Amino acid sequence: MKRRIGVLLTGCGAYDGTDPQEAVLVMLEIQAAGHELVPLAMDVPQFHTVDHTTAHEVEGESRRQMQEAARLVRGKLYLLDEISPNLLDALIIPGGQGPVKNLLTGFATLEERSAVEAVGRFLGAVHESGGLIGAISLAEFVVSSVLGPWPEGKGCFDLQQDEVLVDAQRGIYLTPGYTVATSLPHLQSGIHNLCQRIFQDLEKREESQ
Repeated sequence: MKRRIGVLLTGCGAYDGTDPQEAVLVMLEIQAAGHELVPLAMDVPQFHTVDHTTAHEVEGESRRQMQEAARLVRGKLYLLDEISPNLLDALIIPGGQGPVKNLLTGFATLEERSAVEAVGRFLGAVHESGGLIGAISLAEFVVSSVLGPWPEGKGCFDLQQDEVLVDAQRGIYLTPGYTVATSLPHLQSGIHNLCQRIFQDLEKREESQ
């Protein structure tokens, strides 16, 4: 059965937005499995802009998450508030530093970080409607800020390159992505395993209804 799978993007670039390789591999898995890809982003500024040749911040330059994320998408890129969370069977958030910088508050302070209001509301609604939620690498911290910590206190830095941490009761999934992976094949393996597990669990849910 064809499913609608959202992919939440935060820009384009591992240091200030979504990691492009993680994003492309997720979108490939969704379409290769015959599901409908629903790419999403917010039309708000990034936390900052980074020169990816030096990994240093570019002073005085501002870029918007929507415009940057559009570099990763062929076809329609939806605003987060354009899509009803109830329409999604699952939502996957690729990593890079963008999720923690752009989707969480308090990144530059010692204050407790929490999901920005629109993101927290959207993730909560996806979860409440029965949608499954996957996180890759640092996107872990966005999901945990809304739905609580992962099982056994583990996180992306505690996993093997191709491992998937599953909390079946809450329907959340985590693979370490480039926080642990050392090559593109290893990255692909972990993302493949995460996506396949989500697709399989959606299928099992359908069969049990």
